Amino acid sequence: MSDHHRQPPLTIRPVASMRVLVFVSVIHAAALAVLFPLPLPWWLTLGLAALVVGDLAYVVWARVLGRAPWSIVQATWNDNGWTLITNNGRSQQLRLAASTYVGVDLVIVNLRAGLLQRRSLVLTPDNIDPDQLRRLRARLRLAAS
Repeated sequence: MSDHHRQPPLTIRPVASMRVLVFVSVIHAAALAVLFPLPLPWWLTLGLAALVVGDLAYVVWARVLGRAPWSIVQATWNDNGWTLITNNGRSQQLRLAASTYVGVDLVIVNLRAGLLQRRSLVLTPDNIDPDQLRRLRARLRLAAS
């Protein structure tokens, strides 16, 4: 790539998103609402309910709030691909996956490091700067073409 086509690195530092929190909570509440009317033994119903509540706690802790050691605190996109920095300070080089979703109010950046190692960034206008989200959407659309 020639120098006049190079773009400056785009650094993203996502924060907790109220939209994602509400969405995740509604989905888990719907799973619980469907679970209780099912004709299952009480012990199986309670076990499945515990799994749903445990998954909600995990998703909120690791994905929404970003408190897990492997949670992404910064992502930088430059000419060499993506560099992720996690809560525990580790850095990882990844490349953009074709399954990345670009919508108006939602961008899901899917990244790959190898055959089985994948990471995702769920970005909405309330967890990064709207102007930064706009620039990211534009660059992702150019990368897809």
